[in-house]
Amino acid sequence: MNKQLWIISEKCTGCGLCEMVCAIGKTGQCMPYQARISVWRIAEQGINMPMTCQQCENPPCAAACLMNVISKDDATGRTVRRLESCIGCRACQSACPFEGCTYDYLEDVVANCDHCGGDPQCVRYCPEHALLYIRSDELLEEKRNSMASSRCMTDNANTIWKL
Repeated sequence: MNKQLWIISEKCTGCGLCEMVCAIGKTGQCMPYQARISVWRIAEQGINMPMTCQQCENPPCAAACLMNVISKDDATGRTVRRLESCIGCRACQSACPFEGCTYDYLEDVVANCDHCGGDPQCVRYCPEHALLYIRSDELLEEKRNSMASSRCMTDNANTIWKL
């Protein structure tokens, strides 16, 4: 079973470290706007939401691509791009409803998250563990544990259930 990048927005503080390590890893430059992940910050509501390529089953970016360089990798389920053939027209960027692709000004191409070849640096360096790289069955276990801990509090030997 393939691993996916999962975002827990409630844990995100908006620090931007994920953007910084992604940009450095992908471009060698500390330019967060070049990252394949971006944090949407809604200060009035106290919301920070990391966003990246959602690896859509039928990616609208692929349908919009003029050069037909975007496809799905059957083995991993990821949306992949042949960047050497990208002309940087940004049609795919306009078609993405999640703003999941980034125009790389250094290379004049549009890129998206590739999970760093199976070792996403954003996950590794997130101080709040708001980003996970796990299988779907592991996510269900994580959600189950989170729900259980939100429903009860443990005080030494006592368990208090919230009803």
